Amino acid sequence: MSVLPHLLLEKLEGAFKNIDKMLVKNERHLLTRTYRDPKGNDTHNPRIKNNHQRLSYLATRIPATYTVCHEVLSRLAAYDFEFSSLLDLGAGPGTASICAKYIFPELKKILLIDQDKDFKAFAESVLTEPYFDKTIIDYKLCDMRALKTSPGHDLVMLSYGLNELRDKDAQSCVYKAWAVTEKALVIIEPGTPKAFTNLRKRRAELIQYGAKIIAPCSHQNECPMPMDLNSDPKKLDWCHFSTRVERSHLHKYIKEGTLPYEDEKFSYLIAIKDLTMLLPNNRIVKRPKRRPGHLIFDLCTSQGLVQHTVTKSQKSLYKKAQKAEWGDTLDDFNAQDK
Repeated sequence: MSVLPHLLLEKLEGAFKNIDKMLVKNERHLLTRTYRDPKGNDTHNPRIKNNHQRLSYLATRIPATYTVCHEVLSRLAAYDFEFSSLLDLGAGPGTASICAKYIFPELKKILLIDQDKDFKAFAESVLTEPYFDKTIIDYKLCDMRALKTSPGHDLVMLSYGLNELRDKDAQSCVYKAWAVTEKALVIIEPGTPKAFTNLRKRRAELIQYGAKIIAPCSHQNECPMPMDLNSDPKKLDWCHFSTRVERSHLHKYIKEGTLPYEDEKFSYLIAIKDLTMLLPNNRIVKRPKRRPGHLIFDLCTSQGLVQHTVTKSQKSLYKKAQKAEWGDTLDDFNAQDK
C-alpha cells in the first residue's frame, strides 16, 4: 500500500478550508450515480456539475488514482527506463503526473492536457511547489481528442480517461497517443468488465501499430480471457488487479467509510517502442489460493490461461512463491512445461 505524499495530502485538505464538508458528502452520492450511469459520458455535458461535487471527487479519487498509478508505474520502473518528458492526457487534477515525478524524478518536462480549469488550478497548486522546481510544467486547457501528433514524449499516460469516451474516440485517442510516444505508453482504467473489454480492444490495436505490450501481458498473442458481458455476472472473468488504498480522515468522512483502507480494482496496459525488451513469461491474474502445504496460482502465459500449483516439497520455489501476489510474475515458472 503506497502512501499519499504529504505535499499532495496537504493540498487536498487545504482545498476544504471554509467548506461545508456535509454538503460535499451529500453531493458525492449524486456524482457516484452519474458515473455509474450506463449511458456513459457526454464530454459536452460534464459529469461534475458544481464545486462540491468536484471536491468530493478530489477527496475520494485522488488517493485511489495515485495508489493505482504508483502500482503501475512501479512495474514500469522495474525495467530501468529513464524518462525526460511526460505527456499526461486527461490529466484532471494532475494525479498521474504528480505520481510519475515521484517514481521518475529525472523528468524534466511535464505536459498536462484536460478541459477542466478547476482541476488545472488544483494541479498547478501542487506542481508549483519546490519539489517540481527543476521540471518544466505546462498545463493546457483543451480536449485530449484534439491531440496533435507531434512533438514526441518519452512517457505518455492515459489515466482513467478512455472509458469516458465513445469507442471511436477512444481508438483515435490511443492512435494519436502512440504516435507521440517515444518510449512507453501507459493506460489505466477502472477494474470493471466494461473497462477491460474496451482496454482489450486498445491492446489489439496497439499491437497492430507495432507496440510491444510488457505488462500485464506476458505475450503478444490474442488475449485469452473468455470475456462475455452477457454471461452470468458471477461467472465473468476479466483481467484486472487490486491495490489497497490508505484512507485519510477526510477520505473516510466524505465516503462514509469506517475502515482505514479500501481496495481499488484496476486494469492497465504498458506498451513500449523497444521491441527487443524481454517479457516475463507469466502474470498472476487472480489472488493466489493459499492452501495447507501448497499454493495455487492462476497465470496468464503465452500458452494461454494456466493454473499452476507450487508445493512445499519444492523448497526454494515455494519460499519465493509465498511472497508472490496478484499482479506479480511467478519466478522459475516455465509455460513450455505445462
